[in-house]
Amino acid sequence: MRTIRALIQKEFKQIFRNKIILRLIIMLPVVQLIILIYAANNDIKNISMGVVDLDRSSTSQKIISKLQASSYFILNDFSTSKKQGIRMLEKGKTDILIEIPHSFEKDIYNNEHPRVAITVNAINSTVAILAASYAGNILGGFAAEYAFSVTQGKIEVPKQINVTNSNWFNPLLDYKSLMLPGVLAILITIMGILLSALNIVREKEMGTIEQLNVTPVTKLQFIIGKLFPFMVVGLFQLTLGLCVAVFLYNLEIQGSIVLLYGVVTVYLFSVLGIGFLISTISDNQVQAMFVMLFFMIIFILLSGLFTSADSMPVWAQGINTINPTYYLVDIIRLVVLKGSTLFDIRKQMTAILIIGLVVNAVVIQSYKKVV
Repeated sequence: MRTIRALIQKEFKQIFRNKIILRLIIMLPVVQLIILIYAANNDIKNISMGVVDLDRSSTSQKIISKLQASSYFILNDFSTSKKQGIRMLEKGKTDILIEIPHSFEKDIYNNEHPRVAITVNAINSTVAILAASYAGNILGGFAAEYAFSVTQGKIEVPKQINVTNSNWFNPLLDYKSLMLPGVLAILITIMGILLSALNIVREKEMGTIEQLNVTPVTKLQFIIGKLFPFMVVGLFQLTLGLCVAVFLYNLEIQGSIVLLYGVVTVYLFSVLGIGFLISTISDNQVQAMFVMLFFMIIFILLSGLFTSADSMPVWAQGINTINPTYYLVDIIRLVVLKGSTLFDIRKQMTAILIIGLVVNAVVIQSYKKVV
């Protein structure tokens, strides 16, 4: 136990001596959460809209006003012909083109099923799908308000079905509430793998690893002495991230804080093991950085932070079975937003623990001592 305590003290001293790393540990979660939460936002607004109004009636003006009144569209072009509107779309001046044909108002009153053409720039498929959906919903709402049929000289407004929505776990549909837990998980992952991946390989370059190798320190004591300080650093970053989420973004944590810290502790056991494995197989810090980036890109893109993991191909979902970041993003969202218990997340926790045990066993096996 005394040997492990001495190793832990050594690691903490090395961390506190490195002023740049120390500043990153403190500032990274705060700055990144402030910047990324607003930047990584899938709420598409201020879509540049062009309009071709060939009808020029009071009804077409109401449609245009209704589109402008929403927070989704900004009218940047009012073309006199479809050709001109398409040209503006091709130049990138507009993202969506609304074409109101001739006799639109007349067709409404004659119950002739009038049509409105929507043309969308689909280079960015996400913006295209959402823009078309927003416009379709707005036009559908307009149609429900103004649709009628004339029977026996009387105007009859068709009966409508009123739908009420109940949003659970994120009632205001605030995208920041979805992104905060996920970004926090990614930050813990980045710092955990970065610090651990560069740790052993840095000692190789400095020559201090040989001094440790000739001591009676066992492989298990060596790994424990390396793991514990970085676990403390990871939990410290979790604390900073939660403070930013609660006090800056007013995020209400629905689940148990103790459970959250327990989950992250187990996760750090796994992810730090991956970092140490990278460090043991690398000869220098440049190699470690490249290998770390390779794994980090895969972990983040498949984590479900930006796109739903359920929508990924089968082979990608198969890779996710050994992706600890995928499990952590899911767990933090469930605990923070839904208030899930340990029983609810038992499968994810088991997967993370198995990954950690396997990886750290490989680390202990691959670490070579002189004596």
